[in-house]
Amino acid sequence: MSTIRYIPIEKNFHGSSYVFPVELAQKGNGDWVAWIATLPGCTAWGFSKDDALHALSAMARVYVRRLLDRGLQIPAEVETVNTPVVAVTL
Repeated sequence: MSTIRYIPIEKNFHGSSYVFPVELAQKGNGDWVAWIATLPGCTAWGFSKDDALHALSAMARVYVRRLLDRGLQIPAEVETVNTPVVAVTL
């Protein structure tokens, strides 16, 4: 079975999408923690995997905006795509 990396959904998009591998772990109390290793300190938690991933997505958006606003580089190992993307995690 082949893997689809991204599907372009808009022709006149003038931005970038960033694709991050995410690490997930369940804590002893049942909560979930998620983090992006390539963005040090970019971590979030939730009562479920979905909660943690949703919170991490919002955190990553803020993190990347702050990097760009400060004129800093996105880490080289981060996949950058010049089209909008939709990711589905099951």
